[in-house]
Amino acid sequence: MSRAKRRVGIVGYGLIGSYVYREISSRPELGVEVVFVHDKDRTRTAGLPPELVLERAEDFASRKPDMVAELAHPDVSRDYGAMFLQETDYFLLSVTAMADARLEAKLKETALKSGTRLYIPHGGVMALDAIIEGRDTWEEVRIVMKKNPKNLDFARSGVDPSTITGPTTLYQGPTRGVCPKYPRNVNTHATIALGGIGFDRTHSTLIADPSLNVAIVEIYLRGGGVELELKRSEAITGVSGASTPWSVFRSIISTAEREPGTHFC
Repeated sequence: MSRAKRRVGIVGYGLIGSYVYREISSRPELGVEVVFVHDKDRTRTAGLPPELVLERAEDFASRKPDMVAELAHPDVSRDYGAMFLQETDYFLLSVTAMADARLEAKLKETALKSGTRLYIPHGGVMALDAIIEGRDTWEEVRIVMKKNPKNLDFARSGVDPSTITGPTTLYQGPTRGVCPKYPRNVNTHATIALGGIGFDRTHSTLIADPSLNVAIVEIYLRGGGVELELKRSEAITGVSGASTPWSVFRSIISTAEREPGTHFC
């Protein structure tokens, strides 16, 4: 007897959402199908089959998804995350939403009460398993991210990017503070904080450097007699690193039946 396909709804049809849709749709052997695509910008979904486009996120349950994948913005989790989790599993790409302590608690509690799963992708985080395994041991976790200003979203930062003419430190402090200022840029920071020692103890530095043509992430961990240093440099398009689309796709494919609650994938 053939196994039923895993039904996935996509919220957000930009660079990452469109990539995930194309990969799933072109690879039936994966046993996954997209049952709806929703984007508040309807021009983005204009080329999709009309029956696939979901006009209102509130109507998601009518498509009977096994999981809803947020591939858009942290605002989706604030507006709809708990609603999704009451009915089905939820894949949260914009991990910066979890810097809101009340929202983090609400989503985790809703998953447990509803018997659903909240999935957090590893994204661009190197050695996430080691970070999670050492969460009771790490005394210090620091993240330094460097990007060209053109690859940063300043909409909620209060910073005028035209004033940046050389390497400029935009933020330095607890990770919880940088997430609402640069919600589309520091999901890596949020994932490390969530998997490790928390948003208040993890330290973030964000640097804008007009000379860069790559995105650089450096991670420093210390504790229990162990010191770990990691560095990643990669090409970037918009606010997303070159590896992000396929990394998100692989994370979505890896989700499977697990016990209710929060899971990294």
